[in-house]
Amino acid sequence: MVTVKYFLRIFKGSIGCLCFLLLASCGDDKETIVQEKVAERVTAFKVKKSAECLESLLQTAERRVDSLLLTEAQDALNDSLARLRPWRPFQPAPIQPIDSLTVKPIFDGIKPSSKKGG
Repeated sequence: MVTVKYFLRIFKGSIGCLCFLLLASCGDDKETIVQEKVAERVTAFKVKKSAECLESLLQTAERRVDSLLLTEAQDALNDSLARLRPWRPFQPAPIQPIDSLTVKPIFDGIKPSSKKGG
């Protein structure tokens, strides 16, 4: 039969279970809040790390581009034809005379005329 003691035991047991469920449900809220905070911090960390990696990448690329441009400019100066002194041309071969005959008068037999005119 149902006695008062039996009723009080059931009542205490149900109150205990209810308290336990309430405490357990409050723990889930705290866990949810903790998980949200952890997710926020992880997201912030990822954003920060991504920005640092991007900055590092840009600095490395800038150094490489600068060194390549400097190397190209130095090569252009070292290879410039404007800075080279032109070499001395070869001396040409001597030119042979066109006519190797000696100069002689055309008419040997004509004597010069007298000064008087005749």
